[in-house]
Amino acid sequence: MAETIKLTAYEDAVLTILAREFSSDIKETETKIKRKLSAKKLGKYDQPRVNRLRRLKDAVQTEVKKCDKSKYYSKLAGEFADMKDFETLRMTEDFATTFPEVPKQSIRSFVEYFIYLHYIR
Repeated sequence: MAETIKLTAYEDAVLTILAREFSSDIKETETKIKRKLSAKKLGKYDQPRVNRLRRLKDAVQTEVKKCDKSKYYSKLAGEFADMKDFETLRMTEDFATTFPEVPKQSIRSFVEYFIYLHYIR
């Protein structure tokens, strides 16, 4: 388990920051990522790796923003927004296929976090 956490720590740290990124503040986001990686001693800033994670964030964001038009939307939970409104396991599998370089556990955690942050709240 500790090894899995170590393998996904870089991605998890970057994705947590990217989840709150808007297109107007990319420079500020990059500074935050560099600071977090340095503070947590997770490795050097890797632009291609961050770009890949940003593309993942953009793909998840596109699906979540579609709400009931998303192919992952199921609205099984009832009247109010709920995590069960999206098929998170299927989303994780599909995004893991599209982004094989990103650990599946990081994708799953990010998908759930992003839905919470941008759909449920």
